[in-house]
Amino acid sequence: MWEIRRGVREGLGMMDAFLELGLKRALWLESDELRAVFREKGKVEHPDGGGETEGFSKLQEAMAILSQPSSRLRHWLELEGIEGSFRGALSSSLLDVFSEIGPKLQLADDLIRKREAAGSPLAKALLEGQVQVCREGLEEVQERLATEILGRVGCFSAIERGEGDGWLVARELAFLEKWQGQVRERFSGLW
Repeated sequence: MWEIRRGVREGLGMMDAFLELGLKRALWLESDELRAVFREKGKVEHPDGGGETEGFSKLQEAMAILSQPSSRLRHWLELEGIEGSFRGALSSSLLDVFSEIGPKLQLADDLIRKREAAGSPLAKALLEGQVQVCREGLEEVQERLATEILGRVGCFSAIERGEGDGWLVARELAFLEKWQGQVRERFSGLW
């Protein structure tokens, strides 16, 4: 267990994204609530609404930090003054996820290249069966990634109580979110 030191970073000039949006400093945030708070504050801070560009930029930065679980957790850990590193080892379960995702991403890349190189509609149509199987594989991986992310977000309450390794969870969430983006990108490239 570590000692939680509230507010230790504010004096160092680090923006508190929670404070910027007027939210309680907590790891669990509902996406709808976060968007609603951003919209309301944005109406006031946006230059078209009489606000300043700098104020709206800070609001956007705060929203970007808090909207992703990995960056929210990392920010929270830094604000709380919890020592650790964003770099380091990953769990074997995360490496298992990568070993499942890697080949499916490679297959998608190969099929995207083949479709781009296909010289005729017939050549593209002949690839369609493989493309459909690849899309289904990417959908399965996307579900697995969503489950893995939810599992790590489920640790947030324990992390707030000072239990577990918040930095490991932040690292793993960052990888999972990155892979999720790559899978989405490949999936859209197959249409």
